[in-house]
Amino acid sequence: MRWHPGARKRAGRANILRRIASNRRVVQRPVAMRFFALLLAALPATAAAQAGIRVHDVEEIRVDGALGDWRGATFTEVGQGEGGSMRFALGADRAGLYVAAEVRDDRLVRTARPGLREDAILLTLSIPDGRRTHFSEIYLFAGVSGRSAASAGLATRAGAAPSPLSAARVVEGPRARGSGYVLEAFLPFSAIPGGARWESARATIRLRDVDSESRPVVVAEPALVPPDALVPLMPAGGTSGVLEEFLASRGLGAARPAHDLRGDVAEDGRDERVVVVDRFLVVSGPGYREGRGYAFHELPVAHGGDVRSATLRDLTGSGKAELVLVLRQRNEQGERDLWQVLTLAGDRPRPLFGVEIRKAVRGGSIEASVRIVPGRGRALPEIEVTAGRAEGLDAARYQEAPASDAQPILLPWGPIRARRYRWDGQTFAQTSEQPNPAYREPAPAPAPSPGRGSTPEPPAAGPTEEDLLAAFRRERGVARGARPRFRFRVNLAGDAAEETALVYGRQLVVVGPGIQGGRSWLHYDIPAPADDDVVNVEAADVTGDGRAELLFTLRQRFGEVSREVLLVHQLAGAGFPRLLQVEVARTSGASFVRNEVSTRGGRLEIAPGRANGWSASHWPFTRDPNDGAEPLLLPWSDRPVRYRLQGNRLVR
Repeated sequence: MRWHPGARKRAGRANILRRIASNRRVVQRPVAMRFFALLLAALPATAAAQAGIRVHDVEEIRVDGALGDWRGATFTEVGQGEGGSMRFALGADRAGLYVAAEVRDDRLVRTARPGLREDAILLTLSIPDGRRTHFSEIYLFAGVSGRSAASAGLATRAGAAPSPLSAARVVEGPRARGSGYVLEAFLPFSAIPGGARWESARATIRLRDVDSESRPVVVAEPALVPPDALVPLMPAGGTSGVLEEFLASRGLGAARPAHDLRGDVAEDGRDERVVVVDRFLVVSGPGYREGRGYAFHELPVAHGGDVRSATLRDLTGSGKAELVLVLRQRNEQGERDLWQVLTLAGDRPRPLFGVEIRKAVRGGSIEASVRIVPGRGRALPEIEVTAGRAEGLDAARYQEAPASDAQPILLPWGPIRARRYRWDGQTFAQTSEQPNPAYREPAPAPAPSPGRGSTPEPPAAGPTEEDLLAAFRRERGVARGARPRFRFRVNLAGDAAEETALVYGRQLVVVGPGIQGGRSWLHYDIPAPADDDVVNVEAADVTGDGRAELLFTLRQRFGEVSREVLLVHQLAGAGFPRLLQVEVARTSGASFVRNEVSTRGGRLEIAPGRANGWSASHWPFTRDPNDGAEPLLLPWSDRPVRYRLQGNRLVR
């Protein structure tokens, strides 16, 4: 069995740790450990497993009922004592999952036709696949010498009796010491419902212990986590570990993919993995960049939930699939849905085509539709855009300049009902259009002619801040009586007038004269895993320009280890840019390091602060140069740091 290091640094950097004498297979590990992997390695195996179940990247494993091939793996304990407990490890290659377990049991209960009430290892998998979720409960039964062979069963409902899983390979062997047995199994992805998307699975594993064959009763069933509290599978090493490596480098260790696709999008004919997680697109694969790296692209959205859909489709005839996304984007005027085609070939993901398919402004919305029309014969497919319907808007009440970065939305009252586009080798060129039979030329507007002595109408009064906040709460689903966790009245933008900033759960809203002249609001989804992970929000001037910035302290959890990260954002005319991301605390049990943050005098200063339980001689972590956050200051080695604004960043 070969253990593959992280994909980016694999070539030329693997450290050969040992050779397995039985078959001379090489065991490899990466020299550079990533932050997330370091946190897990610092935990006991059971604690690490509560954050997820590690799945090792393997090759050439032999299912023979012996654990010699698994010497480099991390085994996790389930249960205690010699009467009903085990330790296990999981592995995966391109074909399926591997399970290795050493079971401690003073008596093996097995019948000729294995069922619910006898000793077994149960692996539970829940695998999302679009709008449905595949559930599997896989039973692994050890055999009894001279009486029955080891076998596997599959149930697709919790508690249901398993059906034989003949495609699986299961072999048991004796323990070196004590009663019980060793079990190895191979489970082909093709035999697991939803198995092609196994990397998105949540799972648990448990040991069923029965006391007798004549009157079988389950006396114990120790589990890694309960079946109603599944944890993610965490592929480690090789191309499967690329996503965890990337998330660790961005400080997003708790994030999970919203879209997880596979297809031939670049380079050789093998499939790549295309993942949308948070605001990022990540592309990797065994043949991608010769298997040594990955590419990522930050999508033009505020948060991951704004990626409404993602599919792969070859629209250019290159034999490589393009990525088709629907993105929801917002600004002060309203929001739009953008249907976009990106190529994933080349040095980096690159947009090829975009068209607006929805616009929403105060007072109503407009929709259009897109479909891909297959080409006839050898002709390439076409993209057909068709005008849809409007709610609350018409030609007189909708006044907005057409988009300049994409094909503008087709208006229900406009002159064009539908257009088609096809790839011409350079771009998606328009091939045809249909006129709108309902279109009517607008009548010319009459010239104003106020009568003598008439008084012009006064301008309509704009919305109040309370009007805007009420509209925000309705649009974002915030309960009418909800109280904000944080509230500020401070100058954040524009002139010296003050704005109001509120935080509901993980949603920030800002209203006031500096937000589109007081006519709209700014909304920001705070990137925390849960509401209670927003530790603190404050407003302070840390750039010296007389206006306050917003400082968010967020908690990120990695099993029993957690850290706090400080984000500094500035409300600017072009948006809400992040000026700084820096770790300011780390905790595990009673041990902690906590920095001191000062915002006095129009500047930001961070000092090493205090430590408890950790010291220079007992610090189990190393700094990761690829972490998205600046490193935690350590009291035994670091000095206070003062930040100043340089360009659009706070720098030391």
